[in-house]
Amino acid sequence: MTTMKHLRRATTSAVPVSALCLGLLLAFPACSPQGAPPAAEESAADPMAESAENVRLVAYHDLQGRQSCQVQTRRDAAGRNWLYVAHSPNTRTDPEEPILNPITGQQEWNGTSIVEITDPANPKLVWHIPNDVNANSHAVWVVYDYQFDSGSPGRDYLIRNFEAGDDLRFQIFDITSRGSDPSQISLVSEITGTPPDSCGPGCGGKLTGTAHKGVWSRESGLYYSASGEPEFRTALLHIWDLKDPKNPKFVNRVWLPGQKDGEPGFKTQRAHHPVLDEANNRLYIAFFSGGQWTAWDTSDPAAPKPVWVVDASPPGRAAHTISPIVYDEVPNFKGEALPRTYAFVTEEGLGPSMLCRGDVRAKAYMVDITDESNPFPVETWQVPNGDFCEKGGRFGPHQHAETVNSELNRFEDKLAWVAYFNAGVRVVDLSDPYNLNEVGHYLPKATEYSHPLAEGQPVSIMTNDVELDDQGLCYVSDRVGSGLFVLEYTGQR
Repeated sequence: MTTMKHLRRATTSAVPVSALCLGLLLAFPACSPQGAPPAAEESAADPMAESAENVRLVAYHDLQGRQSCQVQTRRDAAGRNWLYVAHSPNTRTDPEEPILNPITGQQEWNGTSIVEITDPANPKLVWHIPNDVNANSHAVWVVYDYQFDSGSPGRDYLIRNFEAGDDLRFQIFDITSRGSDPSQISLVSEITGTPPDSCGPGCGGKLTGTAHKGVWSRESGLYYSASGEPEFRTALLHIWDLKDPKNPKFVNRVWLPGQKDGEPGFKTQRAHHPVLDEANNRLYIAFFSGGQWTAWDTSDPAAPKPVWVVDASPPGRAAHTISPIVYDEVPNFKGEALPRTYAFVTEEGLGPSMLCRGDVRAKAYMVDITDESNPFPVETWQVPNGDFCEKGGRFGPHQHAETVNSELNRFEDKLAWVAYFNAGVRVVDLSDPYNLNEVGHYLPKATEYSHPLAEGQPVSIMTNDVELDDQGLCYVSDRVGSGLFVLEYTGQR
């Protein structure tokens, strides 16, 4: 692949470590959001943008060219703000090989990057937690000041997934020292499977299929993961007790009918992405492939009960993220009809973009869930085809920012930031749930680290995940190693 030259350049640099870490950064000075210029002027003033409207680039970091997936922000009690970047396996070199980390001077397989964003215009990569092999650690979650840990309460932890063939795990790290001595970050435990025979003979055991991602509740100490086990066809929801992070304990499992071996009604549904609304005793789980949108009652957080299921397949198939949004005002509703609750749902665009003309296009939905006995889709939204079907990579949504500073995004400004693969980042006005409109976007150019998603494809950016900090800035990852983009919405709110 053409990207080998980038690896050679990085590994042969003789610049001192401190200077090289600064050299990894290209930051753009802050400017006033008032009087935002038209899209053509915005993109012309920004050499990293192919096009932009009502969104400006605050900063960029190349993340050592590592392919990136889930991102999460969190401000600590001392006022320092941090970004955690989960990385997928390295495929940008041929043959695949580790990448130099100038901080340690070591060649390291992709793992998890820790970036300080206290000054968001100057993100600083302070540490990388590598994998031992070329594994997939595309998911990350953090908890701070953890009070359940009776041995030493008040510590900070990170959990990530690990997928390397049949070797599937969730790994827990103590990251308390990240701001003082990150070399002391340590692995404290791993989740490798459920108790054998815990759901019948042969049911349970070593994780199978996937250890995909999850959400860790600081309030309950429970971790909800999308992962597989023997006697289940696809990933289901597993619940783990992490009150003592050094000794994870299996608690429970839930699944949709048809997922367990021998059950009728299987439609390839598999748990993909849990979103937890703890204040309202709800867990929202998107089921991939089968296209199911689901809500679960977590009044007993260790034993969720199904509340509603929307089966969107056909024609939908790849639900990814579901977020509840409460509206005090909705056009054509008044009196006792208010407030109303809706769910914003994004599907994941699948397959190479060149195939999208002959396929069912992934999109976003708005669903009225005020009456949970009758969830009802009321609107859809998607980016027009344009030339995205020929650009390379995937075209379609992947995920929207479901958290702000690691807490559930309540969409108070009624704006959704959506990662849209080769169409970049799109900002959608949700103020009228029956009339969704795009009000801004940022489409990065491919960088020197970008590489084709698949052999024979053109090189294109692949905007993968978006996350918001407590200042409303958006942090954007890229699946093909294009780097980290820090963005600000400059349009009217």
